[in-house]
Amino acid sequence: MSNIYVNRTLNLKQIKVIGFDMDYTIVRYKSAVFEEMTYNEMVHKLINLKSYPKEILDYKFDFSRVIRGLVFDKKLGNLIKLCRYGRARIAYHGTRKIEFLEMQKLYKGLVVDVKSGQYHSIDTTFFIAAGLLFSQLVDYKDKWDNENKGTFKSYFEIFDDVHDVLERSHYDGSLKGNVEKDPGKFIIQDPEIVKTLEVLKENGKTLMVVTNSDYHYTKVLFDYTLNPFLKNHKDWKDLFHYIITVAEKPRFFTDHRKFLEVDPSTGLMKNLDQPFHLEKGIYQGGNAEQLAKFLNVDGLQILYLGDHIYGDILTLKKACNWHTALVIEELREEVEAYDKGKHMLDDIDELMRQKENYELKYFEVADDKDEIKNIKQEIKIIDDEIPKKIDAYQELFNCYWGPIMRSGQEESRLANQIDKYSCVYMSHISDFLKYSPRHYFRPKRRPLPHES
Repeated sequence: MSNIYVNRTLNLKQIKVIGFDMDYTIVRYKSAVFEEMTYNEMVHKLINLKSYPKEILDYKFDFSRVIRGLVFDKKLGNLIKLCRYGRARIAYHGTRKIEFLEMQKLYKGLVVDVKSGQYHSIDTTFFIAAGLLFSQLVDYKDKWDNENKGTFKSYFEIFDDVHDVLERSHYDGSLKGNVEKDPGKFIIQDPEIVKTLEVLKENGKTLMVVTNSDYHYTKVLFDYTLNPFLKNHKDWKDLFHYIITVAEKPRFFTDHRKFLEVDPSTGLMKNLDQPFHLEKGIYQGGNAEQLAKFLNVDGLQILYLGDHIYGDILTLKKACNWHTALVIEELREEVEAYDKGKHMLDDIDELMRQKENYELKYFEVADDKDEIKNIKQEIKIIDDEIPKKIDAYQELFNCYWGPIMRSGQEESRLANQIDKYSCVYMSHISDFLKYSPRHYFRPKRRPLPHES
């Protein structure tokens, strides 16, 4: 169990309602297994629906090739990792790493406008398979174009095709159907999450679920992950006050769609006349404003946890005054790697201090050519050593992209979004078990550059 990390003050004593996303929040996936299944489904759809060559069946899945927080460059066929200021720090064209000078020429040190049509961000683990397949197809296109002196498809078209078959796979039941048939293959049963939910409920918190999944899929996953471990409830439906399915987040937080009532015994829905009182139960659609109204709480008394920085956190924070918490499954491994590498960072910092001291000596010995020569030699030794230390540290993390929360010395774009829009963040919701349900989360004072 790891910590909960705090960006903004969150007083759990004042929180009356806690809402949860389902996928990758309450329900933990075996990510590599699920994404490989997604990848294979997308490959077959590209062949059968988009007339891609059958030779792509020979492509190999590599879960480590793509991480959360990357950005597609649909025009140039690249995947890029941005720092908090929107500048490219690592980039791959297809599966080929773009060297620094080439990357500088491509992006010219400018701020990448992710909102433009040229780019698309990977905001959730559910997009890793698409990122890998896009990269491999960029390689295919480049080779095909070179050999045939023509154009296979544009990078834009490849992205659109990959995105389309991913969306189809999620909505036509081909992915969820496999999970429903064999949940043990794709889903992690975590008794600690069930314990967390019951502890929060016992301490007076009203619990709710707001998920984009439909009721049938929600039932299958909760039957498998929650019911076997419940101690104080007979069924997961007794644990939650509201279960909102097909919420269509982020629209749930911005639009004013009506609620439909779901019959849990049949899964059938019926319209609800307005105005109405939203009783405890299962619903489809709806909107955050009405939900808060029926809960009879102020938005600041609601905490919502999800895994999708855009769909769950960013839009919610802009549209509503709820508190937010981001669940990042990869965070636990990242923290472990960081702890292992702390001494390496200390060594790098020490080398940088030595270099700064030598550089300051330039002014003291400006007329002594021999001393200046010695200083330059010492700086060169340090400059040769620092990259080795950095490479050794980076090897503790993803071998292609490094840590998800850092981009070189700076925070990554993802880390910056988390900082701006998520009050707290954690690796699993069971991390709440380390804290009292009345805990007051306070952020540490962050020194400004001139203060440190």
